[in-house]
Amino acid sequence: MRCELCGGEIRGQAYLSVVDRAELILCEKCVKKASKVYGPIGQSKTKNQLSQKRTVSKRERNVVEEVMEDYAEIIREARERMGLTRDALAAILGVKVSVIRRIEEGSLAPTIELAHKIERILRVKLVEEVIEERKGRGEAGAWETTLGDVAVFKEE
Repeated sequence: MRCELCGGEIRGQAYLSVVDRAELILCEKCVKKASKVYGPIGQSKTKNQLSQKRTVSKRERNVVEEVMEDYAEIIREARERMGLTRDALAAILGVKVSVIRRIEEGSLAPTIELAHKIERILRVKLVEEVIEERKGRGEAGAWETTLGDVAVFKEE
């Protein structure tokens, strides 16, 4: 497990703490900078702390819709197959002809909303769902920025 403030490996006790209204898991060195400390993780005293510990170790999945990489070719071929001109497709979609031209050239990616409209009209698949795994608290990799990299602490 890694400290969410300094990014260092936590050896010994880890603490669930509040730093500037953000709940973080901190090492023994960084817990001194916290405004509130709920206590060490692993020694539960209340039901509330148990639920916080479960959310810390749980990996969350995030489903995101993305437009396929070869969208330009798919749209152009489907439009031509249906016998539509760029002008006609633009009128049906309610966008300018230049938008359709740039989408077919690949210089403009359609928004998810526009891609769904194009899917319905041209009967093609443009949007795919991608599952992104977000790391839980304390699982930050060595390449990720931590709060300690950007925060400035005032010495009292």
